[in-house]
Amino acid sequence: MAFTLWPFLLVQKCAKDSEETYDEDVVEIRYEADEDVTKAMAIEDWEQFLKQSQQDIDEADTNIGLLEAKIDETDVEEKYAWQEVCDASNLALLKLKASRAKQNKEFESKLDNYDKTLYQQNEFFETQFHHEMEAINKKLNNLFEKMKSGYYK
Repeated sequence: MAFTLWPFLLVQKCAKDSEETYDEDVVEIRYEADEDVTKAMAIEDWEQFLKQSQQDIDEADTNIGLLEAKIDETDVEEKYAWQEVCDASNLALLKLKASRAKQNKEFESKLDNYDKTLYQQNEFFETQFHHEMEAINKKLNNLFEKMKSGYYK
C-alpha cells in the first residue's frame, strides 16, 4: 500500500514545486541594452543559464518519470490520456535538450571571435528556452491537477 501511494505523493510534491512562478526560480544575469557586455560577462551569464536550465530539465524529467509510474498503475481508460501527455512532454523536452546542446556548442565555437551579438543570441535563446520549458511544465501540471482533483478516478 505504501509503495502504491509513494509515486502519487511525489507527483503531488513535484507538481506543487513546479506550480511556483517560473520567474522566481530563474536566476538570470541581464545587462542593459546599452551596456558593453564583455566576453567574460557573456560566459558568466551563459554558465548561470546552463546551471539553472539543467535543474529545470532534471525537474521535468522527474515529473515525466513519476507520470510514467502512475500510468503503469492506472486503468486503461486513463492510461491513453496520460500517455499522450507523457509522450508529448517527453518529446518536447528531448527537443529542448537538443537545442540547448546545439546552442552551447555554437556559443563555445564563436567565443574566440566574441562580439555583443553572441550575447544577444544567447539572451534570445534563453527566453525561448524558458517559454518552452514553461509550456512543458504547464501540460504536466494540468494533468497533475486533474489527478489531485479527482477528475481521473
